[in-house]
Amino acid sequence: MAKKNDDFFVEKKAWSVVKDELLGCYFKPYVSKILHTYKPLVYVDCFAGKGKFDDGEPGSPLIALDVIRQCQASTTAASTNIEATFIDLNYASDLQENLKDYPWVKIVSGKYEDNIRSILKNKSGDNVFLYIDPYGIKALQCTLFDDFARGRFNSIELLINMNSFGFIREACHAMGTTFDDKEIFDDLVEYEPTKLDASDKSIKELNEIAGGEYWQPIIAAYKKHEINGYDAESQFAEQYCMRLMQSYTYVLNMPLRIKRNQRPKYRLIYATNHRDGCLLMVDNICSRWQALQEIQSSGQLQLWEENYDNQVVDDDDIEKKTIEHFSQCDNWISLYEALAVFFMKHGPICSTGTIKNILKKLEKDGRLIVLRNPDISEKTRKPTTFMTENSKQSVSVRWRM
Repeated sequence: MAKKNDDFFVEKKAWSVVKDELLGCYFKPYVSKILHTYKPLVYVDCFAGKGKFDDGEPGSPLIALDVIRQCQASTTAASTNIEATFIDLNYASDLQENLKDYPWVKIVSGKYEDNIRSILKNKSGDNVFLYIDPYGIKALQCTLFDDFARGRFNSIELLINMNSFGFIREACHAMGTTFDDKEIFDDLVEYEPTKLDASDKSIKELNEIAGGEYWQPIIAAYKKHEINGYDAESQFAEQYCMRLMQSYTYVLNMPLRIKRNQRPKYRLIYATNHRDGCLLMVDNICSRWQALQEIQSSGQLQLWEENYDNQVVDDDDIEKKTIEHFSQCDNWISLYEALAVFFMKHGPICSTGTIKNILKKLEKDGRLIVLRNPDISEKTRKPTTFMTENSKQSVSVRWRM
């Protein structure tokens, strides 16, 4: 059975530590970079909880606010216009107490679905970051995420904790079957435990959450025992990310395991329309890889899908995937664009630097053609060798036919 909210904040569980570690490790370089756009940053924690756990461990609100304070103290930007809003239905008074050192923040008592539009109203031209860590499935509405993408923001980024098994369970109920792997839900926390029945109303609600009917053939196959529950979850998560790509150019699917040799139980999904944000997410996750592995070892947690045999992706496998991907580049393509597509396909299995080193070797071997602008260094008057793109330089690549 799913645990109640009251149990969740007693102590911080290992998977919550990993989630918040990933938020913190990405959010710091993100904020530092956003401050130099000289446009306001709007940060919203859509399911903020109490702000910290009863055992004293910080929750996502305190982690984000600490990052903001550090970045404001160290930035060279002339101004730091940041607005932070924390939403929670049950724990607004706890938030007030636990965030009292940050009197400038906004705390909203209520449902995320009922408040997010008004929070983002009149934010045209701002940078928006939404951390969506719901306890259940109702907040995963693709149609609402579509609305965010249509906002006239300078940038929009979503980091979503996706309870895809919760969706599969209720989808089974809606289509007149049961999800047999009930042990999966032993430590699953849900915002509003969803109870759907076999009705057209339930199917309509699930269509709104999924942003389409693509989930129905998956459940039908599960009902016929053509696939198991883990395959159903994996297929749904993949299709959900593809649906998000109708509104967001770059979507990363990042599974979380509870124990070794098990399929993922949770998935973090990152969505943005900026390739630099996608690559920043990859690199900062990889930079924290050792710390995350230590958390996994002590808490029996394991990140990312390796392969179906649960074998760690090694250097040879990464090189093979790189060659397979870039050998499809028949026409010139921005290096960063090609990298973003690579990580959308394979997940953050390594840093961008690892792929760049492989590409340099392929360039040296004559298998990859690299076009750099500028192609001559002003200082040395020698050919440039950089593999970094920014406002002053670009890199394009093409596979040698």
